[in-house]
Amino acid sequence: MGFLEAVAEDRGREVVYVKSDEAEAPEVCCGVSEAARPEVAEALRALGISQLYRYQYDAVKSIEAGRDTVIVAGTGMGKTEAFLIPILEASLESLGGPVALLLYPTKALARDQLHRLRRYGDRLGVRVMVYDGDTPQRERRLMYDSPPHIIVSNPDMVSQALMHVARFRQLVGRLRYVVLDDFHVYAGVFGSHMYYLLRRLRRFVRPVFVGTSATVGNPAEFAQALFESDRVNVVWGPLRRRGKVIHVLVRPRFRSKWAEAAKLASLCIEHGMKCIVFTDSHKYSEIIYRALKMMGLGDRVAVHRAGLEAEERKRVEEALKRGEIDVVIATPTLELGIDIGDVDGAILASIPPSYSRYLQRVGRVGRRGQTGYVVQILGNDPISQYYWNYPHEFFARAPEPLGFEKENEDIAALHLLAAAADKPLRTGELTPFEKALAEKLLARGSLTRVGSFLRITPQGREELSMLSLRGSPHVVKIRTADGRTIGERELPLALYELHPEAIYMHGGRTYVSKTLDLEKRVAVVEPADAEDLVTSALEDMEPQLVEVYEEGSAEGVPYQYGRLKMRITVYGYALKRFTTDETLGEYNIDPLSYEFETKGAVFYFPLLRFATNDAVDWEARAKGYHAAEHVLISAAEIAVGASKTDLGGVSYPDGVIVIYDSHVGGNGTTRLLIKNFRKVAEVALKIVKGCDCADGCPKCVYSPYCGNNNKMLSRRNAIRVLEAVLRREAAPAAREIPKTRGIA
Repeated sequence: MGFLEAVAEDRGREVVYVKSDEAEAPEVCCGVSEAARPEVAEALRALGISQLYRYQYDAVKSIEAGRDTVIVAGTGMGKTEAFLIPILEASLESLGGPVALLLYPTKALARDQLHRLRRYGDRLGVRVMVYDGDTPQRERRLMYDSPPHIIVSNPDMVSQALMHVARFRQLVGRLRYVVLDDFHVYAGVFGSHMYYLLRRLRRFVRPVFVGTSATVGNPAEFAQALFESDRVNVVWGPLRRRGKVIHVLVRPRFRSKWAEAAKLASLCIEHGMKCIVFTDSHKYSEIIYRALKMMGLGDRVAVHRAGLEAEERKRVEEALKRGEIDVVIATPTLELGIDIGDVDGAILASIPPSYSRYLQRVGRVGRRGQTGYVVQILGNDPISQYYWNYPHEFFARAPEPLGFEKENEDIAALHLLAAAADKPLRTGELTPFEKALAEKLLARGSLTRVGSFLRITPQGREELSMLSLRGSPHVVKIRTADGRTIGERELPLALYELHPEAIYMHGGRTYVSKTLDLEKRVAVVEPADAEDLVTSALEDMEPQLVEVYEEGSAEGVPYQYGRLKMRITVYGYALKRFTTDETLGEYNIDPLSYEFETKGAVFYFPLLRFATNDAVDWEARAKGYHAAEHVLISAAEIAVGASKTDLGGVSYPDGVIVIYDSHVGGNGTTRLLIKNFRKVAEVALKIVKGCDCADGCPKCVYSPYCGNNNKMLSRRNAIRVLEAVLRREAAPAAREIPKTRGIA
């Protein structure tokens, strides 16, 4: 019996949908000698590449013509060779100094690619060096004294080196090319950081930018914004891979998603298949591992996740390559292009935050041309319910459009300080937004004016210690009672997850929060025996529209988009069982408040009447608009690829719904929602109409982040609200956020 038949045979699961992607044969256009000079062509032939695909040839010519270029092609289709040919040729012509800076999203991925790059470079006398936090001092000195042709690094290292290393600044001033591999990761908050890092880099050099990705929905628009370029050329290659891939949607009938993931992983082992089990949580990866150990398969399985030492993750990768283990349970640490050998299958224990992320994960499978299997497990949540009802739509999607927020004040302020540390700033370099921000930094003593320049002060350098490209500077340190720091969490999520008495999972262990000091940004936790318990914060939310950037109408719904000040007050929590989501009780704590600014939209929905009695009608409207707010945010995961924690919301019984970026300063997701509002509303309506519950349940309108424990919700009333929107019923003109208490 084959693997697919064994999956279908088990009565403990329902096979919802099966789809096959046949292998795609890329169009071959020419021999390598038609695109590369003889020495480079010979090196390619020696490594088994004698012909080029059409898109590779087009990419080479685009880059050589000096155009900023985005290469979009499937995993394992030769994107690296497409940008490497012009870089190798330029290196052979170089009289000294680096020709190219190749940026990979992570240090691990950069080092994984180093061997591949050196295979080409060593044949041509082209030197390739890695520059990251693990590069020894002697190698750094060698890099400055005798610069390589190609520098391989990551954004974090480049940011630090620009600020602190004069010789690095001299090196980058001679670059001809900057390559951003897997450039789809630079969306949201990370994208805001990358935008400013590239601006800082362009103060020293204006290179040709190259981006590569297998999964980006708006490559030209996204690259133009990220590179600040109006000369971006997009080169499209084949989006499939060389081997056949069979995709399966399943839903367990009698067991949890996590037990189902373990069951499917054991089936892979039984059929002699190597597989990766993807989860989006440290906790769930440990739970699946524990289940497989209980099956007696612990010696064939390993965990690969953030929080483990880099050496341990590398050991797991090598063990899978050598066949010492068959299954790796991974958080998104293995989502990007690290070569982990011959993988036959992927089990996805949760639906990835976007279709692009799904494609990245399945791209790990069948890279050697063999038939691969991907099993996506559906759960008991709105997104899973949607795809259970409309399974064909899961695979009918295209990669989502990407975006980021340029005017995130917190991120921009730190990069202005960093730019002044790189070299003194002239106000003429700044946009109007940045000039206003610079005045604030001058006023608080972080910058000082010296002639026509802005220079960083000692106070500004202290503030720069908060600069981290991987998130917001607004983080809470998590410490144990003995003062040991075990991690950190971004605000405002830290308020929800680390308020006093909150249960918090970290590193496979369960803790209870004892104190949360928002001034010092420290939470103190202690170990707790609470494996089957979780807490959900109860909150009040007060939004204030500080500045309107844009007013308009989305499907007849007036909206105001702009800068919001959010005041969140956690006043208690619901205690629940982890396995069943059963609420065991609600408990009050001393209220704890946090204020922050972000970007968001105030929508003025059609004002419907549900009952003739005013009191009954008020409650019905409260339930309808609250449920509509929940389901619109859920639908944004499908329609625009929003992650579960990218957006927040609050609703009012008179039809006002506020949806905002949940990262301090903004992340660009609300703007994407506005641009795709009809699609979001259509998906939301399908979610609520497709559910068979009486009037609201976890499969349709419940949210794990609801601030009042999913009370005051009506699926039926949400249907009326969304149908009114899609019929473009008249809605009241934009006015203001009500002064009454909203429902978060």
